[in-house]
Amino acid sequence: MKITSTGIENGYYKPIYGGNGDLINENGMPTYSIPFTIHEAPTDTVSFAAIFYDLDAYEVTQGFPWIHWTLANLTTTDVLENTSQQATDFVQGVNTWHSPVTDHQPAELSAHYGGMTPPNRDHNYTLKVYALDTTLALTDGFYLNQLTDAIKGHILDSSILEAQYKQFKH
Repeated sequence: MKITSTGIENGYYKPIYGGNGDLINENGMPTYSIPFTIHEAPTDTVSFAAIFYDLDAYEVTQGFPWIHWTLANLTTTDVLENTSQQATDFVQGVNTWHSPVTDHQPAELSAHYGGMTPPNRDHNYTLKVYALDTTLALTDGFYLNQLTDAIKGHILDSSILEAQYKQFKH
């Protein structure tokens, strides 16, 4: 299985997908979600789940990765850009914008894509997609641990896509 994204140029996500773009909600969270395509998934795949995260955030959060997007029950191999805000064909978990690291943005606003805003330098971002043999009993607003528990024993394959995002210029 392989993942590609038209949102990446020269190893970097385009500015629109994070704080260097224009689509920011009232709490400062970028909302314009990344596009991606899944290739060569197992033929018996029922659904996909994905986690988009930033391990370089450890320095900023003092020890925690930043979860930008979690989604489950995706049944298509193409996720268009800015799909997160109006998605009806998959469920989304809360991101780190809902955590004490921020100002506890409400869960209903955080159960979407929360874009990249690396404050200290360019960061590396990881999109991990799982091909699953089932759909999951999750609803919008789930937490990452609920997703990782639900996919256990159902993973047919997985793939990782990595790219960077330029330091956020306030």
